[in-house]
Amino acid sequence: MKSVNYTPEMEQAIREASKDGPLNIAKARVLAEKLGRKPRSITAKAISMKVPYDAAKPTRKDGTSPAVRKADLVEAIEKALAAENGSLDGLVKSTRSALVSLLSEIG
Repeated sequence: MKSVNYTPEMEQAIREASKDGPLNIAKARVLAEKLGRKPRSITAKAISMKVPYDAAKPTRKDGTSPAVRKADLVEAIEKALAAENGSLDGLVKSTRSALVSLLSEIG
């Protein structure tokens, strides 16, 4: 017999939490405390139940701005220089700060 990790009442609580907007990490933390689960467990269950979930956007370690992939910076540099797509792929190995400086000088 398979053990049940989430009861129908718990699943209903997850659905109810998303009625006023997509479930997010803050709502998951509140539900986790109420249901005796971990927030990651709540989010995983919500996703498996196809409940709308608003994932947190990645940020830089210092929290100053949203995280931007170096490949995206190189693509922006290519556009600013009107260079052929993929022609500056070697720049991806550069430091993030060098790419940001280059992009700001071009644009």
